[in-house]
Amino acid sequence: MKVIAVRNALLHSYAFHQLHITHDKASRLLIARYRLARTSHSDELPVFDAEEKEVRVDLSALRNRPDWCDHQCYFLALKEERLGPLFSLFVATLPARLAATEFATMSQQSLILGINVPFADATDDELFLTVNMNQRCRDADISLDGDLDLEWSQAASSGTHRTLLLPHLRLSAPSTIAADGQATITIQLEDAAEQPIERQATVYLEAVSGVLPRARVTTIQGTAAVPVFATGLSPGEQVRIKAGWKYFPGVDDISLEVV
Repeated sequence: MKVIAVRNALLHSYAFHQLHITHDKASRLLIARYRLARTSHSDELPVFDAEEKEVRVDLSALRNRPDWCDHQCYFLALKEERLGPLFSLFVATLPARLAATEFATMSQQSLILGINVPFADATDDELFLTVNMNQRCRDADISLDGDLDLEWSQAASSGTHRTLLLPHLRLSAPSTIAADGQATITIQLEDAAEQPIERQATVYLEAVSGVLPRARVTTIQGTAAVPVFATGLSPGEQVRIKAGWKYFPGVDDISLEVV
């Protein structure tokens, strides 16, 4: 399982944490042990608490949550000197359409350890972890046990890698559609390099204008097709369709000119 660590300048500059992550493959447990420190000025070296706290995530049980789905991200966040319960970032940010940094600021917590789910049918090994660390942390402040592979990133935040490594969507369709006619929209799963991904995933659709016969479709080997109708539209108007994920809508959209 890949672990991507970032020195995040948006975390409180005087608050530090050490993190030891264990993946127990046999029991399917992800164990995060952590210690905290706080300094009063930028030149002071952090002295970490003697007490080590621990949070356990049962990866098997996680799959039974109602918010488990394609393109999902769970977080353990630091608030009031403890990592709180695991929550879905995209469920939390969806109502107000907040970015992760905005949500962290408004909720007054630091998003520390992310468990990222590219597809609902992903194996444990296909999940990937993202970790936000203090910008002045040492490499030794994060350590791993089990089949975890650490990569330090130069990105500004873990959100950069979340965007790169979670699947993308691309819509294609004819440029025009007859008034009161029908056309077919094709949906393709892609990676960040726009290369096709041959996986099954549930894509959620929204008609800004025009008519869709269903609000979601499942890809087969990375592709799906759905009809769209220009019912009630006149030449010169547009059919516009959006596609996204269950808790991350509007990833791509496409327009067809009504003729």
